[in-house]
Amino acid sequence: MRRLVLAIATVGLLIASTAPADAATANTVLSTGLRSGTVHGAAALTLLGNGTSGTLAVKLYAVRPRTVVTLALYASPGGTGPVLAGRVAFRAPAAGPAVHAFALTRAELDLLRADFARRSRPSAVATATPTRGATVRLVGTFGLPAAPNVDAQAFGTAYAPATGASGGTLTVGDWVPVNQLNPYFSYWTADADASSLLLPGCAAIASDGRYVPDLCASLPSESNGGLAVTGSTFTLTLHLKSGLEWSDGQPLTLNDLKYTWQWANDPAQTGCTNCGAGTAWAAIDAIDVSADGLTATVHFGKPYGGWLSWLTSAILPAHYMSGIAVADAATDSYPAGPAVINAPVSGPFVVTSISSSEIDYARNADFHAGVSPAHQGPAYLDALKLETFPTIDAEVAAYAAGSLDLALDIPSASYGGLAKTPASVGTADVSPGWSYEHLDLNNDPTHTRGNGLWNPAVREALAMAVNKAAIAKASVPGQAVTLACSPTPPNTWYATSEACPAYRPAVAEQLLARAGWRVDRHGWVANAAGHEMDLELCTTAGNQGRLTELQLVQAELKAIHVKSYVKTAPPMDVFGGWSNTSDCSIYRGNYDVADFTYMLSGSPWGDYAFTYAASAWPQLGSHTGGNDTRFSSAPMNTAIAGLASDVQLGAQLYDAHALQDAYAAGVPEIPLYYGNEVTGVGVRVGNWAGNNPSAGGLTWNAADWFVKP
Repeated sequence: MRRLVLAIATVGLLIASTAPADAATANTVLSTGLRSGTVHGAAALTLLGNGTSGTLAVKLYAVRPRTVVTLALYASPGGTGPVLAGRVAFRAPAAGPAVHAFALTRAELDLLRADFARRSRPSAVATATPTRGATVRLVGTFGLPAAPNVDAQAFGTAYAPATGASGGTLTVGDWVPVNQLNPYFSYWTADADASSLLLPGCAAIASDGRYVPDLCASLPSESNGGLAVTGSTFTLTLHLKSGLEWSDGQPLTLNDLKYTWQWANDPAQTGCTNCGAGTAWAAIDAIDVSADGLTATVHFGKPYGGWLSWLTSAILPAHYMSGIAVADAATDSYPAGPAVINAPVSGPFVVTSISSSEIDYARNADFHAGVSPAHQGPAYLDALKLETFPTIDAEVAAYAAGSLDLALDIPSASYGGLAKTPASVGTADVSPGWSYEHLDLNNDPTHTRGNGLWNPAVREALAMAVNKAAIAKASVPGQAVTLACSPTPPNTWYATSEACPAYRPAVAEQLLARAGWRVDRHGWVANAAGHEMDLELCTTAGNQGRLTELQLVQAELKAIHVKSYVKTAPPMDVFGGWSNTSDCSIYRGNYDVADFTYMLSGSPWGDYAFTYAASAWPQLGSHTGGNDTRFSSAPMNTAIAGLASDVQLGAQLYDAHALQDAYAAGVPEIPLYYGNEVTGVGVRVGNWAGNNPSAGGLTWNAADWFVKP
């Protein structure tokens, strides 16, 4: 797949576009607001083909219904190059766009590829000649399928809980201690599980990865008018559910959201994990709240691609938080201690007692929201108990003995022990997560390590040498996993299908040879200067599962004559940031291959902008970039720039697909398999919906849990 960057030239009068938005399309605008004359419009597109053919799909929007448009496709700017496809006359329909797909032959594809080789910025132009006085908009994509229903993908959850009986208590276990109940200062999954019971947001993410309203009555989109884009700014219109209250009886309104925005941007803010530059809070210029407090217009002063996940941010109580110094909020607002008992909350439960090993919750009688449209009100359960265990094994043992109804945050490696639980007690639930196990490849753009990983062909060869199925079977025995070809788990709303290098060791050897790495007299591949490739394989110390993975990788590399050695290091050495210069520091680039898991948030911009952009190399600027592979490609940078500037979900979907295409083509790393989340689910638990893949916590639907008779 190749990205075509197309020049834009215009003949005729340019005016502001008034063409209607297509909420269901992810296609790229070629030109806007073109009146009369002949117009040459083009933008960054993706060429799809099988080597023998391809297609270009073009949409035309007409302000004036039934406008006649003549369209032709050329191979160079200005409409002066060879005609790739003949002129076609359109008559725009009364509503919606007109669509035409140009079929490209092998010769025409070769022409575009030759143009790419000459310019490095290849060009193709679609020209449109509307009837006089009409305004049209050209939108084009190479080879994309019909536009999906983006709203259905982002919001179309299948979550439909059963009606439960009120009463009873469930006991939940975790082996990770709770350190913080204010979600703005949380670092661990246990904190999210404990705090989401207390402080929800406008939206939540369901266990199938779709966004659902929680405190809000609906979620904004282009189709319902809640998302409105004007130039480089946009607004979100939020509607709160009526009759909401804090647990102390004070009304909950969108003025609390406005306060949370002001609080997050306060200069005295210290330690907040979701505040400051680069966050949605910093991109907001103003929040206008209606007199009744139920409607708010959120004004973003610049594009912010992560607005959808921002809707899951907790809303804080202005009447309570305003009495606490911003600098002291981490310790004084919602601490994991007795003081939290008196703090007002908006979630389905309140804390009644708390210690280092147990948190007791009771039903919040003032809760009148929730993620189920059929159950908007207080939780079914009378109470919920969260117990913390010193080890994973202790938690698994308590669950197997019937002392726990739910055993949370069980690593995949402990699945075997959990699966031995008697059926009369419960099951070991395995659900897809938002994570993927992978091998980071140091792309080494300065050639410092000298092992050739700056060459995509070498990286592709290594990918073809790795038997992902064998690694997954050894790492997560007894579980079905999905092998990975991209960094995007298939249960995200923006995932697309990708092909990746197949396990073909013989072909891997041939690729290495063509790239200049041939087997020397010692039996190892070496370059023309006689330097033998010698890869350092890094992972965190004390993780037997990953050590097993790297030992398998080492054997597979040896089979294609690549020398390697395994090195383990403390987590702070591996992930400690630029200031850590230890061996295996991924941000310093002191590695060749690193084995670890990425945890994702469900926001394509938030997950990828700081991981794969060339501007995010750790050695640049303030050394805060997260692109530890040092990967760089024009298609990837274009896709990330799109994610940063496109706020329409259709455009974000297109950008996310382009990013996954660029990833698969560039091989910045070797994705192995998508992670599972393992939970012990007891026989008494009603409405367990599967493990929530998001960072929002496994207790996202606890208001719907009930005790089965």
